[in-house]
Amino acid sequence: MDLKFKEIAAAIDISKGKLDICIRNHREVTAEASYTNNITGCEECYKLLVKETCNDVCMESTGPYWYGVYDYLTSKGMHVIVVNPSKARTNLRNKSDKIDSRALVTLHLLNMLEPSFVPDREIRKLRRLTRLRMKMVKMKTQIKNIANSSASAYSSDITRIFGDMFGKSGRKVLDILGMDEDEIMKELNGMKMSEEKKQEIIHAVRKAYAPSLDSWIIQFASSIISQIEAWIKVLDNTIAGVIDANTRIKEYVNRMITIPGVGLETAQVIAVEIADIRRFRSSRALVRYSGLNPTILQSGSVRRHGQLEKAGPPALRAALFQAASVMAFRGPDNFKEHYNAVSSRYGKRGRRVALVSTSRKLLHLIYAMLTNKTDYISSPMKLTERKRRMMRKRVKAYDSDERPSMINLLLNINSLNDEVKQMLIAL
Repeated sequence: MDLKFKEIAAAIDISKGKLDICIRNHREVTAEASYTNNITGCEECYKLLVKETCNDVCMESTGPYWYGVYDYLTSKGMHVIVVNPSKARTNLRNKSDKIDSRALVTLHLLNMLEPSFVPDREIRKLRRLTRLRMKMVKMKTQIKNIANSSASAYSSDITRIFGDMFGKSGRKVLDILGMDEDEIMKELNGMKMSEEKKQEIIHAVRKAYAPSLDSWIIQFASSIISQIEAWIKVLDNTIAGVIDANTRIKEYVNRMITIPGVGLETAQVIAVEIADIRRFRSSRALVRYSGLNPTILQSGSVRRHGQLEKAGPPALRAALFQAASVMAFRGPDNFKEHYNAVSSRYGKRGRRVALVSTSRKLLHLIYAMLTNKTDYISSPMKLTERKRRMMRKRVKAYDSDERPSMINLLLNINSLNDEVKQMLIAL
C-alpha cells in the first residue's frame, strides 16, 4: 500500500436512490454534491469530476447499486476503485451519506484503501445466472417440503414408499390421491410398477387420514415444481453456452469436473466466483477470499480461533460445502479419511467442523490444479466424460434455434384438476 498522498481524489457514497460525491485535495474539500442514482446522476458526477480535474475515484461495493456507476465512469476513462465496506472503516459516531463520502475520500487520498477485484461484465452476468440457479433450486426444495408435509399429514406411509415423491412414479401417485380405492387401483394398473409396490400404496391409502388430504396443495405444488424445473433447464443451457465462450472459465470448469464429487453445476459456480486464479498469491489467500478461514482472537499469549469470517461470496461457500458433503462419504479416500479424522476429534460439533475443514482442503486442491494447469491425478474417466458430455449437450441446446418459448415453460393447465383450473382462471 503506497502511503504517498494523492494530489486530488474523489469518493462516491452510493445508495439505492442517490450518489453523494466528495472531491478533495490534501488541504481541503473542493466540491460536494448529491445526485440521483441513474444515468443522469452519473453524467452530472462525471461533469463535476472533469471540472475539478479529478480522475481518481473510489466507491464502496454497496449491494448491486454500484454496477452502473462503475461501468459508466470507467467507460469515460476514469480510474475507479471499489472497496469492501467492511474494510473501509468509515464507521463514525455521527453517520450520514455526506459524512461517509468525506471519510472515504480522506482514506482514498492517503492511499489507505485496499481495492477489491472487479470482474468484467461477462463474469458478473455469469455470477448472476449461477446465483439465480442456486436460489431456484433452493425454492424448489422448499416447495417440495411443503408438498411432502401435506402428503405426510394424509399418510406417512405414502412418503416412505418412494425415495423421491416427486420422481416420475411418485408424481403420478400424488395426482390420484383423493380418488376412491377402485379408481386408484385402476390408475395403478396402468402404471409400470411392481405388484408389491401397488399393494403397498393401496394399503397406505386404506389406513390414511382421509380428512387431512390437501390434494389441491399437493397438485399445485407439483405444478410449480414442474415450472421451476423447466426454468432451471433453460438456465443450465444458458450458463453452459456463456461459459463455453469464455476460454478461462471453460478451462477451470473442465479441470474441476475431473475431481470425484465435484459436479458440473458445482464446478461452474466455483469457477465463476473465482473468476481468475492469478489474482490470489497463494491457496491461503483463496481460502480467505472464500470466508472459510476462522477469525483470530488474541490477547497477550492467549490465542483463540472464533467463528468463520464469511467475508467472501456465499455462493462460493455453498458450492464448496455441497462438494465436500459428497466427497466426505464417497471419496476420494484422502478426503474421506480427513473428514472422519476431524469429525471424531471435535465431538458433537465434529460433523460441522469436518465439513468446513474438508471444504478448505478442496479449495487448496483447486488452487493447485488451476495454478499448475493440471487435472485431478486419479480422475475416473467414465464419470468425467459423462460430465463433459452433459456440458456439450447443454451448449448444443443453447446454440440451437429451438429455444423453449414462454408458453412451453408455463404450467400445463390440462394436467391440473378442476379446482386448480378455476383458481387460475380467477387470477
